[in-house]
Amino acid sequence: MNNASFLSAHRIAIIGSGPRGLSVLERLAALMLTQPPARRVMVYLIDSAPIGTGRIWRTDQPHHYVMNTVAEEVSSFSGPLDDGPARPGAGPSLAQWWSAVDPAYPGPNSYAPRAMHGEYMQFVLSTIEASFTPQISLHRIDGQVVDLVNTDHTRTLTLDNGQVLEVDKVVIATGHPTPELTGWNKDLQQFANQVQGLTFIRGDSAADMPLSLIEPHQHVGIIGLGLAFHDIVADLTVGRGGRFNVVNGVTTYIPSNLEPKLYAGSRSGMLIPARGRNQKGPNFQYQPLYITWEKIEALQKRGDIDFSTEVLPLLLVEINIVYFATAIRIQKGAAAELQFKSRVVQQQLFSLPALADEATRFGVNELAALDLNRLARPFQSQHFDSPADFAQALDRALLDDLHNAREGNIDNPLKAALDTIRDTRALIRSVVDFGRLRPRSHRVDFLQDYAPISFFLTSGPPLYRTEQIRALIAAGVLTLVGPETIYGTDIEQQKLTIESPRVKHSRQLLDVVIDARIPTPDLLRDPATLTRNLVRRGYWNNFVNQDADEAFVTGGVSVTPGPYHPIDQHGCPLQDLYVLGLPSEHTRWFMQAGSSRPGFWTDFAQDAHHVAAHALQPAWVNVPDRLAETV
Repeated sequence: MNNASFLSAHRIAIIGSGPRGLSVLERLAALMLTQPPARRVMVYLIDSAPIGTGRIWRTDQPHHYVMNTVAEEVSSFSGPLDDGPARPGAGPSLAQWWSAVDPAYPGPNSYAPRAMHGEYMQFVLSTIEASFTPQISLHRIDGQVVDLVNTDHTRTLTLDNGQVLEVDKVVIATGHPTPELTGWNKDLQQFANQVQGLTFIRGDSAADMPLSLIEPHQHVGIIGLGLAFHDIVADLTVGRGGRFNVVNGVTTYIPSNLEPKLYAGSRSGMLIPARGRNQKGPNFQYQPLYITWEKIEALQKRGDIDFSTEVLPLLLVEINIVYFATAIRIQKGAAAELQFKSRVVQQQLFSLPALADEATRFGVNELAALDLNRLARPFQSQHFDSPADFAQALDRALLDDLHNAREGNIDNPLKAALDTIRDTRALIRSVVDFGRLRPRSHRVDFLQDYAPISFFLTSGPPLYRTEQIRALIAAGVLTLVGPETIYGTDIEQQKLTIESPRVKHSRQLLDVVIDARIPTPDLLRDPATLTRNLVRRGYWNNFVNQDADEAFVTGGVSVTPGPYHPIDQHGCPLQDLYVLGLPSEHTRWFMQAGSSRPGFWTDFAQDAHHVAAHALQPAWVNVPDRLAETV
């Protein structure tokens, strides 16, 4: 390559090659297939983790780490496969690819191991690269960007190996952070560091935790009962040679005797509910009756929104319409369901009492309107005389959840209703993002109250995971301690501790505590060198949601609406930089999403398109050679 062609090239760097970075690269490639660039384009894909997967989806992790979305609903291509070859903008879903490469493919409603999804991502990357003409090049760079300098004419990246790159556009999609610990987490870590034989393992992806250091029969406490909890438990059981056996639909566990003794708990004391058996096609799109785009757009335009009084009531009515309508269909037939929905709209029966009364008219009179708080905290205000009493109550709750999950996300009233939360997530995001909520409502009503409950109720694992947890409890390998779980220290015994104040005699001494909660992004607690330098240079700043009464410092990077330029310390968008995904969490919501749907664009694909289309604009303009400008 001569200097002239190099200097006239349009150069785009993507920092982070996980799902977000890959999605931008795929849209870049799809756009260049549709409209070939007028200039040479050089794309740098940079990651210290395996290129094309990032660390969360790397292909060398054990297969007991699984996804929580069925394979047919996952695609890393921005369009479905058509009659032509797989290419950017038109490629197979995870399920279609998996079925083609694996003779043991278990079906479209299966949950793929994360490593399998990583192999799919590698296929997507190879497909992207194969689409490039000689005028387009992809440069895979194994390294970590530690600094970025933005000037009027160029962006200079410095890597941890000393390499320096000059580029025109930079997409920052750095993924999951590991923020500095605070509060009681920090206290536990410090105590464990001071006492020989104790270990505290901070929250992270289970595949990156030092779980192999835990010895058989040690007493291990786990903080949280969500998705990461399942990964940790799987690694410490089947990852150590234990086996699950299913006979006549009953799951039992056969220990390897290499397991530690596990204790776990959370605020609710309840295991994250299982996902309902999938009955929806990959391109299912819910059409709401009450929380409509018209209502949401009106709120968006007005701003200054109170989530608890103006948004949540719309959602609760929508959820309960589905709840009662599904129950009517199961008991009275599909025609009755349609008649119920029609009457709800015609008579404007948009309140929870009115819905329950109307359901009674259709012969469904045993159901009360759903209460999300009660569903998320089924043991609220209950006290138990012993661990055995709590274990019985817990098992009843798990059996109820399994019953609901087996009936499916269309045919079970509860699971169908809770799926509505997932199906309307884009609507909720559109009134939350960019400070449209009042600061206090954003901080308390949404982030503190609603967001964790909605995630807990809708983001669970496949139902077989719940069956396995019951088997582990029955085998004496695992104990769920109870609600309002407390983790602490015992100075006299030189141990860590776990207990539930609502379960008598639940206190246990521990050798290890593992935080099974995925860390929440917080800009000023992120120790990454690149983040620190971006903050120091004034390129990245906290998004502050502010009104006359409160200034809520969110912890998310302040960005513009699409194409998501960071807003610098002077309040100016940096037009040549883009921030996608978790660094902007709290400025925007639910940035942990890792894929789109195969048949339509979710926000995930739209985000990638916004960035790619803007970053490519100069490549469609045939500018003079920069060397010639200096002559």
